[in-house]
Amino acid sequence: MTIYGQRDSRWGGKPIGNSKSLIRDFGCTISGVSMLSSFYGCDHNPEWMAKNLSFQVDKILWNSITEKLCFKFVWRFYKYDENQILPALAGKTTSCLLEVQKRHWVVGIKKVLNYYWVADPWTGTRRFIHKSLISGGATFKK
Repeated sequence: MTIYGQRDSRWGGKPIGNSKSLIRDFGCTISGVSMLSSFYGCDHNPEWMAKNLSFQVDKILWNSITEKLCFKFVWRFYKYDENQILPALAGKTTSCLLEVQKRHWVVGIKKVLNYYWVADPWTGTRRFIHKSLISGGATFKK
């Protein structure tokens, strides 16, 4: 999986959809979706996502992922829910984005004790986050 950083100079200054919001400031979700596109084999960078997915202002319309990419949006959940997260992380054709403190999105990789190993588009790196910080998420499948 390619790790995309939302603050990358190649696309950080580009707008999300038709909004005035820039990828570097508000592009964690689409950068996470970019990472998942790499995982599923239809790799597109955050700039492509910002131009080709559908948005309500700068908020992604989840079904546009199913319409435009090689994988499908399954479910959006609004609290920490291991019943959604763990099966999505366990499969070879499933994945999830995790919402952190109701304001930031990361790609879930695996659970280790009370932490999740994630790919963080803000830093463009992998890191651990404690499960208590997770406030929701979205699941996907091939």
